[in-house]
Amino acid sequence: MTGCGEPITGTPAEISLYSPSYLLRNLMALLTGRKALLVYTGRKDGLGNRVRALLSAQELARVEDRDLYYVWSTDQYFGPRMDELWHFDEGTAVSRLTSRALMPLARLRQPKGVQLTSALRRAHLWQIHSHGLPITWEDPSWKGGAEEGAARTGPRPWTERLRELTPVDEIADQVRSLYDAHLRGRPYVGIQVRTHAVSHAKTIESSPVEWFANRMRQIRADHPDVPFFLSCDTPEAQEQLAGEFDGCVFLTDKGGYNTIEGVRSGLVDLYLLASSQHLIGASFSSFVEMAVFLCDGVVPFERPDQPLEGELSLSLGLAEDPLRPARR
Repeated sequence: MTGCGEPITGTPAEISLYSPSYLLRNLMALLTGRKALLVYTGRKDGLGNRVRALLSAQELARVEDRDLYYVWSTDQYFGPRMDELWHFDEGTAVSRLTSRALMPLARLRQPKGVQLTSALRRAHLWQIHSHGLPITWEDPSWKGGAEEGAARTGPRPWTERLRELTPVDEIADQVRSLYDAHLRGRPYVGIQVRTHAVSHAKTIESSPVEWFANRMRQIRADHPDVPFFLSCDTPEAQEQLAGEFDGCVFLTDKGGYNTIEGVRSGLVDLYLLASSQHLIGASFSSFVEMAVFLCDGVVPFERPDQPLEGELSLSLGLAEDPLRPARR
């Protein structure tokens, strides 16, 4: 039997976030249960923006000893739940309606520029609108606190949380299968191209397919046999590059844009990009930045607005486990 101040247990797959009983139970839990943090991710936010908001909120909730709730909408703009991508059982997913119902009592706060005070800590509920950003609230006691013997320790970077996540079995199996069959045991270059109509306008303008083709030609002039792993968000871009360069590895039948299948395919791409020896990505793309964070920055990285300094080297150690690409 569940008490009035406790959230209903179960995954979002088992419980409709908009069912009256689920709404009521979570409202009661948020109002009368333990102190809580509710992070609101945007309905049209992409994977990178959602993940960095959720994981940074998870860290802030841990440090402040608050229960974690999160809005992670799934509809025509973005298909999968968080637990359909990674093994993730932290916090409670709630609907946008739940957050809106609480706004008269707990207004939406900004993800950055907020100083934690005693008064703010007394508030029972924090609602934070991520705006696609990580949550970076501040407390002076976190800086140098460990050296001074202070009890309070600040949140870990959300990127550490990212590297600790394990993809669901369907994704993990595909990553390992592709890596073992085509990429294991030899250095390769990861190429991330974004040309879909819904991509950031600055990305499309600054990172055309021909820029990547020219860069790949330069690389092949010095490294004739190096394989390329392609992560393209349109079949046209993939066909163009794979048609010109032999030795390209890529997923086929990637699913529709931001559908469950499409995002899962993107996650396979993400881990294989992060397991490369050199990474080339699109400008203004948070997705390729996730690959950089996933490998903890050990893979040399370039894109049109961040050209490579010096000569390209493929000497970086090989990834033994493509699900843990930071370990070399």
